[in-house]
Amino acid sequence: MTRLRVAFALITLSLALGAMPAASGQETPPAEGGPVVIVGEEAEPPAEEAWTFRFLVPTLLALTGAVVAGVVLAYGVRIKARYRVSR
Repeated sequence: MTRLRVAFALITLSLALGAMPAASGQETPPAEGGPVVIVGEEAEPPAEEAWTFRFLVPTLLALTGAVVAGVVLAYGVRIKARYRVSR
């Protein structure tokens, strides 16, 4: 089973590093004498951050931290306290 996992990880890594960039539609460099980089018009940056980034993301991060702390506390109180090593 370990060999299968290692083989799967190596195949996935080789696909991600080798085949995926080639298949993603990246253009090949032009022939001799052509421009290497074509610069177009720059898009205007948004005037203000989206409300999801300003409010929702920090709220979810704080809520996730509270849930993780609650799980650790519940583990310490309910599970770990029940099983003690007797001497």
